[in-house]
Amino acid sequence: MNFYNFLLTKIILPIGEKILGSNYLKNLSIWRNYDTLSSEELKKIHVENLKKTLQYSIKHVPFYSTLKYDKNKSAEENLKDFPILTKDLLRRERENLVSKEFNLNRLQKNFSSGSSGVQSYSYSIKNNKFLLQAIQSHWYEWSNYKIGDPILQFGISPNRVFPKNIKDLLYKTLYQNAFSLNEKDFQKIYSNLKKKKIKFIIGYPSAINEFSKYLLKNNYTYQLEGIISLGDKLFEQFEKNFKISFKNPKIIDTYGCAEGLMMACRDDLPYYYIMSPHVFIEVVNDNYEPVEDGNLGNILVTCFTNNAQPFIRYKLGDLGILLPKEKYPLKKKYNYPLLEKIVGRETDLIKTPNGNTLIVHTFTGIFEYFPEIKQFKIIQKKINLIEIEYIIDGYFEFNNSILDKIKSQIDVLTNSSLDIKFINVEKIISSPSGKPQIIQSLL
Repeated sequence: MNFYNFLLTKIILPIGEKILGSNYLKNLSIWRNYDTLSSEELKKIHVENLKKTLQYSIKHVPFYSTLKYDKNKSAEENLKDFPILTKDLLRRERENLVSKEFNLNRLQKNFSSGSSGVQSYSYSIKNNKFLLQAIQSHWYEWSNYKIGDPILQFGISPNRVFPKNIKDLLYKTLYQNAFSLNEKDFQKIYSNLKKKKIKFIIGYPSAINEFSKYLLKNNYTYQLEGIISLGDKLFEQFEKNFKISFKNPKIIDTYGCAEGLMMACRDDLPYYYIMSPHVFIEVVNDNYEPVEDGNLGNILVTCFTNNAQPFIRYKLGDLGILLPKEKYPLKKKYNYPLLEKIVGRETDLIKTPNGNTLIVHTFTGIFEYFPEIKQFKIIQKKINLIEIEYIIDGYFEFNNSILDKIKSQIDVLTNSSLDIKFINVEKIISSPSGKPQIIQSLL
């Protein structure tokens, strides 16, 4: 640990925590300890947290008030009595899904489009963000990152204003907007990497891959220690590019969602460690019946750490496979349960005539601020044209000025190089995997 890392973690952050009332460092310490526990110890914590979540929800959340917890059954058996929480249900019943112990107006309200393009809503106490940040930091440390190490982050905040710019300063973060990238951006990023001696990149793998391709195209390489992938699916070809352009960095792949669920992370194995003290993952068929481990199914997630609005059996829209216990490697770094695979579709990219590349989160970062649109899909048939199919949410008042605002934001990111055609539809066709597809490139 160098002097700045010591100064940040032992002096600056503890002082900041007292001022903000944060419990980030405490939660980070808890997760570091979880990493050292046995399978039996983690299972005990998991069962107890699940039991508490179900009993609390029945007692305090109106939507679950008609259910009963059977003490003669296990927590996992009781869980099966709870209904599936879909995105539509989350929208319709959002107030009934909030605990009576909390004042709705004092909770943090989260809007998220997500990579499926379907809007969802959630509520949480403000301190919940520190828990989530702790879990993320705990994952970052798996790459050998230490708090205070310089990093390059590909994110989706168009403007880094207070307090995020202060956070970037303290954490030595070179923040790069991943909305729209071109060769000029990549050249500047490459220069800054060398100048600031950055050894870690965090962000959307589709954006990192575009930077990697730029390096390969120009016969550049740069030595990284670690890459932390989040937000998109990390494809095998991306990893191959990373290993060449960044000289075999350690690659950490994370699995979470904007509703405040940090679910799983890949480290030393080709599988994903499930954060069992935080969530429980089920895999079910289309009739919501459990499938055997090793078989593909719909992922349902139950979260233990948000009493303000408990997420129980939440259907994300992802497909996945739980690793059968008999296939668990004898040598593994941690003792969390394992996801064999997270199945998603390839994240298509939108190309513009002026050479910019737009990723999925270019659009979700815009649409998340327009709850009047329930779902959308971007279709590119020509290099200079995109069609945007959209479904109006009947719970909100809609007018065409919303489309004008969306268009103007896309125009800013693309230098008005794309013709944009909006198409109001009643249904958006899913991809062959059954999951809504946010981008379809027909180029």
